[in-house]
Amino acid sequence: MNIRIILLIFLFQVSGFSGIIAAQEPMNRNWDAEKIKGTRHIPYPTYSGFPFLNDSWSPGKIEFASGEIADSLYLRYSSFKDEVVYYNKAITTQIVIDKNSLNGFSFTEKDGRTRVFRKQYYDGFMKGNRYFEVLSDGETDLLSYRKVSLVTTMPYKDEQNILKNMVYGTEYQYYFYSQEKGYNLARMNSNSFLSKFVKESQKPIKKLLRKNRIRILDENSFVQAWKVVEKEGFKVIF
Repeated sequence: MNIRIILLIFLFQVSGFSGIIAAQEPMNRNWDAEKIKGTRHIPYPTYSGFPFLNDSWSPGKIEFASGEIADSLYLRYSSFKDEVVYYNKAITTQIVIDKNSLNGFSFTEKDGRTRVFRKQYYDGFMKGNRYFEVLSDGETDLLSYRKVSLVTTMPYKDEQNILKNMVYGTEYQYYFYSQEKGYNLARMNSNSFLSKFVKESQKPIKKLLRKNRIRILDENSFVQAWKVVEKEGFKVIF
């Protein structure tokens, strides 16, 4: 192997591990790939559970803070770090996209369902910008913060027979949101749902849910109930 080839290999390795990475994969002429900047993704610690929301790379798009859209990307959302990871095929590198540069992102699941996330400032506990999944978009939005945390558990052995006592655990949070009134925490059950409305509205809402054969047992039924109730003009109490 001559000196020139060794030098080229060295330069390639150095560029792959640089702190700030500019994406260099012009997948679509409708956007400039060099605008996608971020840091190289460092693998998370290996524990039981899963730090990402989607278990594989999903086709998606991002919206820059300027409003410009970049599509034809492969994305994963880290519920553990609340960050979007982009796979750059050209340099075979995973890049954590700078949150300050984005308004939000979306990706399409294997079943064809598109999931939309919007960056918003959260003014409650642990204030700051977060990515919220938009479960329902309207005068009052229904949002989910897909948080995953490392939590202590009973000792166990991983696939390499190493003893550990931490797991990735889901701590999803749900909110009704109004730009004027802020966030209203909700839980995915019938009692929490009804408590979001004035007492005089609760009886007709129950009747409406029975008519539509909706029993609130989980996230999907909660979203379905909200869409039906919102359509009839009922308002959430903030």
